[in-house]
Amino acid sequence: MQQYFTDKKLEIDRTFRLDDEVLYHLIKVLRKDPSYIFRVADIDGDIYHCHLVNNGECITIEKLDENNELDCDITCILSLFKNDKFELCLQKLTELGVKRFVPYQSVRSVVKAKDDKKVLRMRKIVKEAAEQSHRNLIPEVCEVASLKDLDKYLSENNYICYESSRNIVDVDTGRSLTYIIGPEGGFENKEYETICDMGFEPISLGKRILRAETAAIYMTSIIVGKCQ
Repeated sequence: MQQYFTDKKLEIDRTFRLDDEVLYHLIKVLRKDPSYIFRVADIDGDIYHCHLVNNGECITIEKLDENNELDCDITCILSLFKNDKFELCLQKLTELGVKRFVPYQSVRSVVKAKDDKKVLRMRKIVKEAAEQSHRNLIPEVCEVASLKDLDKYLSENNYICYESSRNIVDVDTGRSLTYIIGPEGGFENKEYETICDMGFEPISLGKRILRAETAAIYMTSIIVGKCQ
């Protein structure tokens, strides 16, 4: 069943209007008529069954007792790398349950975030993935961060994926967790030391060298398995 998001607070048996972009997708792309029932998540994360009434107006017909969010708030600090692989990570990590993304301009990041259009595209990808996976909330996509900004995103537990004697299976999730994924070339030594000094603990993803996108999906999968 198709799901959309609205920035409004919904109530049972009340009419409201979806964004024009959503209405276009529903009516012109999917070619749905007023009998079609779809899901809408409101600003509080409550999900309703709705259908069209007329002229773009919708009505709520049922509130669902449904929470598809994780018990642990996960923040992924994702170093910038090639766009197609980066966007794949945003999509898959949203499906897995990440609550906040921090694009990171790492020292060795080949890709440079030169304008706000990149962040707007990231937010669009995350929103669509949240709709597809029936999330209650759209994950936050922060502005691109530099090294000096990273301590703003510390959680109860904080990790950096790097060579370490401590393995990923030993991570503690708690109520909140932040982890950092490096770029294709890995972290520069001084950069790594600075991040550790901020309070991020190195964690190993195993003996093999993983691509950045593989590391992000693997790390997130392990975390999700511990906190669902």
